[in-house]
Amino acid sequence: MRIRASRLKTLLVSAGLVAGAALVSAPVASAASPDGVVQSPQVGQFTQGQLEKFWTPERLRSARPVAQDAPKAAAAPQVASPVLTPGGDQFGNAQAARPYTSDFNTRVTGKVFFFNPRDGLTYVCSGSVINSTGKSVVATAAHCVFQGGAGQSVWSQNFIFIPSYDNNSRPLGTWSAATFWIPTTYFNHGNDGVTHEDDVATVAIAAQGASKITNVVGGLGWVSNNSGTINGFDTHGYPQELYGGQNQLRCLGNGRNAGGFNGDTYLFTNNCVAFGGWSGGPVINGSNQLLGVTSGSDRSTNSFYARTASNTWVPVLNAAQAAGF
Repeated sequence: MRIRASRLKTLLVSAGLVAGAALVSAPVASAASPDGVVQSPQVGQFTQGQLEKFWTPERLRSARPVAQDAPKAAAAPQVASPVLTPGGDQFGNAQAARPYTSDFNTRVTGKVFFFNPRDGLTYVCSGSVINSTGKSVVATAAHCVFQGGAGQSVWSQNFIFIPSYDNNSRPLGTWSAATFWIPTTYFNHGNDGVTHEDDVATVAIAAQGASKITNVVGGLGWVSNNSGTINGFDTHGYPQELYGGQNQLRCLGNGRNAGGFNGDTYLFTNNCVAFGGWSGGPVINGSNQLLGVTSGSDRSTNSFYARTASNTWVPVLNAAQAAGF
C-alpha cells in the first residue's frame, strides 16, 4: 500500500494563543551529531519556577487544535472497523483508567507543550518516557520538535513534558527539554504538513536536581526492527481535537505495513482514529516496548504510526544516549 502525500494532510498537533510574553530559551552551541541525525541547539535551562509561571493552568488548558495544511473540505472521520478497545467509541478510542500513575502504559505516557517561534503559538502533542542509558529520554514525533522547512533550523521552544497529565494535574511533575534529535531525512524534507514514516524524535529531558525522569516515571523498552502484521498493540495519547485534551485516551489496534517514501514502512491500522493532539503518542506492544509513535491520520483511512525502525529510530536514540541522556 503506497501512501500519497495528498492523502496525509492532517498533522496531529494542537495550538493555543500565547497570552503575554513568551519565555523563550536562548540556544547554545551543540555538539556535532552522528550521521543520519540532526540535533537542535541545546537550550538554556529554566528554573522550575519559570516553567510554572509560563505554563499556567490557563495556558495549558487554552491550547486548541489546528489542522495544518488540511483540505478545504475535510472528509468526515471514518469510524474504526472493527472497534477492538473495550468501551471504545465509534473511533476506537476509550478513556484510560484513572489514576494514570497506577498503570505502566498510562504512567509513562504524557502530554507535550511547546512554543512555535514561526507563528508565535503554543502547541500540544503527546509522548512517552523510554529506557536509555542516561535515564532521560522522551520519544515523540519529529513534527512536535522541528518546525522548519527543508533544511531550516527552526525548533520548538519552551518544550515541556508532563507525564500522566490529568486535566491540568501534574502528578509526576513538569519536565523541560535540553535538546532534540530527529532523522536527517526529516530535516531535509522539513515539517511540511504531511505525515512521514521518519516522523520520530528523541527529546533529552533535563534532570531535576538528582532526579531523572525515567527513574521517577519508568520507561518503555523499544523494538528497533518491526515490520509486517503486529496485532494487539496499545496506543495512548491526549487528543485535543474532539476530546478536549484533558484526558488520556487509549486504543487497541491490529496493524500492518503501509508503504512509505524513504525505505521504511508505516504501521497502519483501521481500528483507531487519531485526532489532533495524539501526535507523538506511543504505540506499545504486550512486552511494554515502543513500536512507533503516532504520526498522523487520514480521515478516510484512519491512523498511521512512524515505526521505531532501525534506519531512522536507532540513530536518534543512540545520539541521545551518546550525549549522556
